[in-house]
Amino acid sequence: MTRSDNPTFTEKQAQKIWTDYLQQVESLCGLLDKRQKADIQMELKAHLLESYIQMDTGDEVSRISAAIAKLGQPRKFIPLWVEERLLDGAQPGSSTRNLFFLLRSNAVKGIKQFVFSTMVGFGYLLSFYFFIMSVMKIFFPDHVGLYLSSSGIPFLGYVDAEGFTELLG
Repeated sequence: MTRSDNPTFTEKQAQKIWTDYLQQVESLCGLLDKRQKADIQMELKAHLLESYIQMDTGDEVSRISAAIAKLGQPRKFIPLWVEERLLDGAQPGSSTRNLFFLLRSNAVKGIKQFVFSTMVGFGYLLSFYFFIMSVMKIFFPDHVGLYLSSSGIPFLGYVDAEGFTELLG
């Protein structure tokens, strides 16, 4: 391997690992301007090369893979770096472009967290409902279950009226 801004490895697989990693970084830095992207890439390249050089045993593939494992996958830390850079750029006197992208990024993150929390909450509520129905089935075996109303609408729960047909038996 030669040491430069973009090193070349003698093993094709090691070069592919290096290139794929930097392409992931590039795609995750989409909201930043060219200078900010270049800063992040130069910093990551320096860290990777330093780790690679410190590991003096093994082939190129295992050494670059270990250096990447030590640094971590980009999807875990690059979004935080991008957000930090956008926030730095949203200081008084800066362009509104960075502020817009920062707000959009946080809004999307907030919406994802809200949807996930709602789904988890609904799952807990549903499991609590099934628990209550299973306890009630012990005390009211003829009135708790899956029923079909006379109008053809299925119902799961407690019924205390005529006109329902039990489906599970």
